[in-house]
Amino acid sequence: NDKVSKELLVDLERSKALPTLNAFLNGAYIGNNEAFQFTTRHQNWIGTAAFGATLHIPIFSSGMRSASTQRARINLEKAEANLIETEQQLRLEIASAKSDYELAIEEYSNKKENLNLAERIESKNQTKFFEGVGSSFELRQAQTQLYAAQQEFLQAMLNVINAKAELETVLNQPTY
Repeated sequence: NDKVSKELLVDLERSKALPTLNAFLNGAYIGNNEAFQFTTRHQNWIGTAAFGATLHIPIFSSGMRSASTQRARINLEKAEANLIETEQQLRLEIASAKSDYELAIEEYSNKKENLNLAERIESKNQTKFFEGVGSSFELRQAQTQLYAAQQEFLQAMLNVINAKAELETVLNQPTY
């Protein structure tokens, strides 16, 4: 919108150097009487008309018109540069959001595998402990690792949700 408005301002400044032609046409009827008798049929009316035209040709403006046009062109170039910069920033934000979303999904997958592994290790250590082969320290350590893996898995889920929300925000549309 800014670029379009700046283009229109450049056109406006350039149009100030064009000649202008103005014309007018007036028409009227006049009735003269010594008494108020404008509603009678026999009233005499006198018609009048006037027509006129003016042509304005700008010849010299002491450089102000040229300076205004140049200023408008510079503002247009700034608007075009801002538009290009904004487009590049949006593309970068979109690429970054997509990358973050894909990374969050990969991290979620890895944390899920880690959780499955921690569950198997904890299960084996629990079996060893109840059969008397493993110590309570090993079981407790496996359980601690399982809890840490569960926490990391939940955090990875939250990261996926946040990354998806950020991607939807940047794209300005919901993804399914």
